[in-house]
Amino acid sequence: MSDSLPSSCPKRPLSFLFTLALLFYSFSPAIANNDPHLPRVISEQIMQLREFIAGYAQNFVGIEYRHGGGSSATGFDCSGFTSFALNEFGVKVSPSSAMQSTQGVEVSFDNVLPGDLVFFGRRGHVTHVALVVKNTEEGVFCVHSTCSRGIMVENISTSRYWRPKIMFARDVITGQALEKCLLESPAQNEATLRMSPLPSQSDEELSPECTEEYKEMCASVAPLAMLKLLDLPQQLNGSAAAW
Repeated sequence: MSDSLPSSCPKRPLSFLFTLALLFYSFSPAIANNDPHLPRVISEQIMQLREFIAGYAQNFVGIEYRHGGGSSATGFDCSGFTSFALNEFGVKVSPSSAMQSTQGVEVSFDNVLPGDLVFFGRRGHVTHVALVVKNTEEGVFCVHSTCSRGIMVENISTSRYWRPKIMFARDVITGQALEKCLLESPAQNEATLRMSPLPSQSDEELSPECTEEYKEMCASVAPLAMLKLLDLPQQLNGSAAAW
């Protein structure tokens, strides 16, 4: 009697299953695009939207930090600022940095584009968020509302304070742009609000993260009494947008 299988039986069941698995992984968008380190393909229109958002956000450089603030009339905290800038272009994100860190999709820090959000913290706890302005060979430049110097643009890749605290980055723009066709610019007169008088934060209680930032970023540069001055960002940095 022959030990061979009948011709109607599959002789390579494992090979057949492996082929099916390859096809599934190849054609499943959710899985194929799940790797944040893969090259990003961005349309020209969405890239233009990203440039608009990054450029618009820089109009508010110089406005001082305000805990819980979310408008140019009262000042911004970090997540209030990113939420405000994105919302002006129809990109809806939470005003909370912890919630923003769960929105959109994760992207590799090396592959960030203008408009992406970079999150900072320690021991898995998000404490700060910044919006990417540009990613060059010199590093990743972000605009963010800092406790010590207000809204400013800086190279976080070379910052001794921020670089060690970088956790991850997320794209909150592409998905919403494709879904809503977001290509409109915000009102041009919004940028003029950056010159509005802001309340002093001298009596405001600082969070532990802000207290640490003040000490590390400012104590060696200026006397602590100067930290209450509204024009401190200009005194410390000159023109923060001149990078």
